[in-house]
Amino acid sequence: MDRSQLTGCLTDLLSALSAGAPEAGPLHPAVRCTENGVVVEVGEGLWRRAPQFAGIQAFADPLTGQAVCMGVVTVAGGQAQPFAMRVLVRAGSIREVEAIVGSDSHGHFADVSQLLKPDVIYAAVVPTERRSDRDGLRAAANAYWEGLEQSDGLIPRFNHRCDKYDNGAKTTNTLRTLLSPDAKVHSCASALNDTRAARPRARERRFPVLDTELGVAASLVVVDFHPISGHSRPDAGAMYMLGLFKVVDDEIRIIDEIREILPLKATSGWWPERGRGDGG
Repeated sequence: MDRSQLTGCLTDLLSALSAGAPEAGPLHPAVRCTENGVVVEVGEGLWRRAPQFAGIQAFADPLTGQAVCMGVVTVAGGQAQPFAMRVLVRAGSIREVEAIVGSDSHGHFADVSQLLKPDVIYAAVVPTERRSDRDGLRAAANAYWEGLEQSDGLIPRFNHRCDKYDNGAKTTNTLRTLLSPDAKVHSCASALNDTRAARPRARERRFPVLDTELGVAASLVVVDFHPISGHSRPDAGAMYMLGLFKVVDDEIRIIDEIREILPLKATSGWWPERGRGDGG
């Protein structure tokens, strides 16, 4: 299946979810689904909450048979929440559905309203001479997770224009972080350097979408942030997220993350026995 067919399957699934009609989605009878790392049956979870989706941007990889998206979900009687999803498609049927629904919509590190108008930079075609191959895209995204785990902002290659966004909020080169528990203004590199006290561990790294034409690498990860003695942080726990990276000239140009904080050492539910989202 090509990119448009894969993203079409994902779009059809979102429509079926909104209608609460599993039969309308291209689901395989043996489909496996999770929401925030918890296995759910078809017809449960989001299926029963009449979700409405907005600001959705989707990307797909014909070589892995997977598609991902991020944007906003609003459930019946609820508030808008950051949202991400991955699907695995085989022979036109969705075999895997992995959803992340963020509970943090507004604050120092979240601004869900900004997700309603996603940055068009991700959809921009990268000139041939400035593209990375699949290995390069994977290496760029993985270098970011490695830099996070080692608290070393020199490991990833950041473009000088690079900024990072968490659940819609700009979290680098902005004064808003002065009012956060960090009480600092960070670049992408210094934000990684500043994580050392939390002893981060970036695990379950997967790369379901690597799009060389668009220079997009989509990666799922679970990062353990340990409590810091004498310093209460709201992000202590296992940060389960989809990271979207735009890579140009083998440098990271922009990063978007949709995340939910789970208990420390929690799992995504797709590792290691279900590692088909590796994008290798």
